[in-house]
Amino acid sequence: MDLYLCEKPSQAKDLASALNISNKHDGYISNGSDLAVTWAFGHLLELAGPQDYDRKYKKWELNALPITPVRWRYNAKKSALKQLKIIGSLLEKTDTVFIATDYDREGEAIARSLLDRFKYKGLIKRVCLTALDPESIRKALSTMKDGADTIDMYYSSLARARADWLVGMNMSRLYTVIGRELGMQNTIQVGRVLTPTINLVHERDQSIKAFTPSPFYELEALINVQNGVFKATWQPAENECDPEGRCINKAHIELVAKLLQGKQGLIETADRKAGKESPPLPFDLSALQQSAATDFSMTAKQTLDTAQALYENHKLISYPRTDCRYLPSSQEADIHKIFMGLSKDLGFSGIVSGADPDKKSRAFNDKKITAHHAIIPTGLHVDMSTLSETELRIFDLVRRQYIAQFYADHLFEKTIIRVSCENQRLEAKGKITTREGWKIVLAQSTTKPSDNKKVDVLPDVKAGEPCAIRDTEVQDKMTRPSPHFTEATLLAAMENVSRFVSDPRLKRILTDTSGIGTPATRAGIIEGACERGYLIRNKKLITATPKAESVLSVLPNIIKSPGMTAGWEQELSKIEQGEQTLSVFIQKISNWIGQIIDKEKNNKEAFKARLGNELLSPAYTCRCEGQLRRIKGKFGFFWGCDNKDCSIKYKDNNGKPEEKTTQLSEKVCICGQQMVLRQSKKGAFYGCATYPACNHTEQA
Repeated sequence: MDLYLCEKPSQAKDLASALNISNKHDGYISNGSDLAVTWAFGHLLELAGPQDYDRKYKKWELNALPITPVRWRYNAKKSALKQLKIIGSLLEKTDTVFIATDYDREGEAIARSLLDRFKYKGLIKRVCLTALDPESIRKALSTMKDGADTIDMYYSSLARARADWLVGMNMSRLYTVIGRELGMQNTIQVGRVLTPTINLVHERDQSIKAFTPSPFYELEALINVQNGVFKATWQPAENECDPEGRCINKAHIELVAKLLQGKQGLIETADRKAGKESPPLPFDLSALQQSAATDFSMTAKQTLDTAQALYENHKLISYPRTDCRYLPSSQEADIHKIFMGLSKDLGFSGIVSGADPDKKSRAFNDKKITAHHAIIPTGLHVDMSTLSETELRIFDLVRRQYIAQFYADHLFEKTIIRVSCENQRLEAKGKITTREGWKIVLAQSTTKPSDNKKVDVLPDVKAGEPCAIRDTEVQDKMTRPSPHFTEATLLAAMENVSRFVSDPRLKRILTDTSGIGTPATRAGIIEGACERGYLIRNKKLITATPKAESVLSVLPNIIKSPGMTAGWEQELSKIEQGEQTLSVFIQKISNWIGQIIDKEKNNKEAFKARLGNELLSPAYTCRCEGQLRRIKGKFGFFWGCDNKDCSIKYKDNNGKPEEKTTQLSEKVCICGQQMVLRQSKKGAFYGCATYPACNHTEQA
């Protein structure tokens, strides 16, 4: 029997339709004899916990570290037991397995882990699905790969998961146990990608907090010429500037302003230079998330979930979890089909008609293709009214970015005018659009806020032409720190992490890597950091919480370094390319962890010095003296007490607990203390002000 193994039921349904089989059974679809399609629900197996290897690991102790499994174990998720049994019984009858999960590391791992679980020894083929519309599935079925060609993706996924396990299990226990021995109450959660990401945000926050603004000054002048008026900026000499080229001498700039006022000058140069801007490449996931965050304030997770729905449910876009912004040359054959599908939406047909499907685009480049190509429309048409607001927004971004490839280049003309007067120099810069080109496609978006950016248009002047300085104005300005991270800028920082590394050797390595995490995992990392109380979203800004500051303060730089984890991503890529082995990589990680554990165990004084006295007590204490912990509930975050006998809950206010205000009454409790008017789901009631010491209540 031939068995197709999919990642989830919706994918299996689409594949079965393309294979023209429709006999539905419990957990699979078949043709009734020799062909079946079955599915997982994402990962059905998960790495076993330390206690599954040895009961001694239930207790967090230093002498039990490091924990380094020799033979890795996996547990079945409870919700997966029934489907696992079905898959196992099908594999017993199977001669050839066709892996038809998402064509990436995790998709490969979902399928291969099941084949390993049931010790499958038959033939393996790989269906490289990049989109789930019928034509894309048929194309993938006709161009399958041999299973041996993609097994390195599985090894890369195992390496990532096991490295994350080793770091999380060992480092979290190491620093938590040492901290508690020294009086610290917090659990210190360490993650290979999580910790460096939190540290990026925290360091930005600290630089803003430590920033001291300083004044500088600019001089602007209105210049009269024969063909009009323009504004120019005075260019100070080097000895009058700070290292950034800003004038910091107010007395001097005011003297220059008086000197130039009403004087005659000369146009020294008037340079005009034509320029062009090619269309931006189609989106990869990271670029799409950044665009959605900037335009619509969507989180990375919201964008990923929406794109996944457009891919799986509506079949409108290609596979979204990609790190590639290019397209294979074979996709050029689909251009007319995609145009035809997009033009069926009357609201978008005008944009399509303005494009040239025969225009050669730099996006089609086989040498730049990784496991997946860029995110593009499939050409399938659906009624746009069936899409949610967020689905329409994301689809509109994707289709416009694709269609822009087939519009003309954006043309412009830059002008730089230099003026001399009284041995002083002024400069004006202008830019005018000579052809809108592809920019009209993005500017006309019905879902994107309009951009009314003002462009300075300079009059036509010639070198040697006289001019007059009409008005001068000195402007007081202040230096500003780098802004707090937003969803878009944090994603960009994770992708381009080399900008935040000072070590020249690491910087060179990181230039060739994809940064911290992958486009598919970054959304989960940011979301996890927020859920664990390390980061907080405040409108568009993302900042670190006091909890993050306390945890980061005790960790050594090597754990927090973005260079370390991005370097590991490079090793994972080598495994995926067959240039590195899983066993060698894991051995390196294990050795590195062992060295850190030995160092920290034997030098607790250094740890204590990093800890600081202010961290030796709980960050927030309840009225009952118990420790408060930030918890994510159904309606958002709140703070609860770790004292099991205390039921007090506190409102979350930007990562800090805030007790709900209560109204003291004249009523006296049976214990002799004042009572408080409180609210519950059943209405108002009186409760003792000393609760939980006294839990007496009375009807209001």
